[in-house]
Amino acid sequence: MARRKLDRDQLGMYCWFFSVTVLSLAGVVSWLSLTPKNPGFRISDARFPDSKNHSVHLNGSVPNDSIIFDLEISNPNKRMGIYYSGINLALYRAAGGVVGTNSIPAFYQGYRNTTLFQILIHSSQEFWQATNVGKIDFKVRVETAVKFRIIKWKTKLHQISYEQQLKCKYKSK
Repeated sequence: MARRKLDRDQLGMYCWFFSVTVLSLAGVVSWLSLTPKNPGFRISDARFPDSKNHSVHLNGSVPNDSIIFDLEISNPNKRMGIYYSGINLALYRAAGGVVGTNSIPAFYQGYRNTTLFQILIHSSQEFWQATNVGKIDFKVRVETAVKFRIIKWKTKLHQISYEQQLKCKYKSK
C-alpha cells in the first residue's frame, strides 16, 4: 500500500475543524455551568395560634387572628448566590378572596443554602367568622425579583412567582 501524504490544504482544514469542535464544546460546557437555576420555595408548616390568646390594644382585647407559615427557600446553584429584592407573600382563600399579606425585606442567600422564615400573617376577622370547624383551603402566593451572583458578576432582575395550595385542619374552641 502506498502512503498518502497530507497536503497543506487538507491539514489546514482538519486543524480548522478540530478548533471549531473544541471551541463549540467549551462554549456549551461553560454555558451549561453558568446558567443559574431558580430558587425553590416550599411551605413546610402552617400553624394557627390558640384562638383563646388575645392581643391587648388601646381599644381593648382582640382575639389572635394570625396564621404562621414556615417558608423554606433553597438555592440549588453551585457557586452562585442569589440577591432577593424583597419577598411578598399573600394568602388567599380557595374561593378567591385575600386573607392577608406580609413581606420579607431584601437579603442575600449563599450557594447551596436553605433559608427558613417564619412568616406571620394577620387575617381578617371576616375570614375567621366564615371559617367553620374542619378544613381550610388556602392558596399561598410568593412573588419576588432576584439577581444571581455568578463569581463577581450580577445578572439582571428576574421576576419569580410561586403558588402552593394548602389544606389545613382547624378547630375553633
